[in-house]
Amino acid sequence: MTHSPEGWWLDEDEHGVTARREHRAVAHVEVADEGATVQLVFWLDEGLPRQLGTALARRAFARPALGTRRPVAVALPHRETDLLQEVRAHVAEAHTHVAGTTCLVDGRMR
Repeated sequence: MTHSPEGWWLDEDEHGVTARREHRAVAHVEVADEGATVQLVFWLDEGLPRQLGTALARRAFARPALGTRRPVAVALPHRETDLLQEVRAHVAEAHTHVAGTTCLVDGRMR
């Protein structure tokens, strides 16, 4: 468990990583190992500190399912530019597409 000065912390389970504040989920990334491709789906409450999304992504990308050169598909809210930068730091050959309010990133793990 990682605690921040702002009062949120990260929990992990077999499905992903959840950010909590006052025992309430405020952000989550679902990590699904779907055979050839690992899928990550992020959701974040509005108005969270930027570093929370970055910390969530770093913890998710450290999971064993996300090995080197493994194909990955990521979905995140398109308004989360800091989170997108963190995703791109982990994903090589990234192709980014916007679909409504969602940003989709496909590529391979670095």
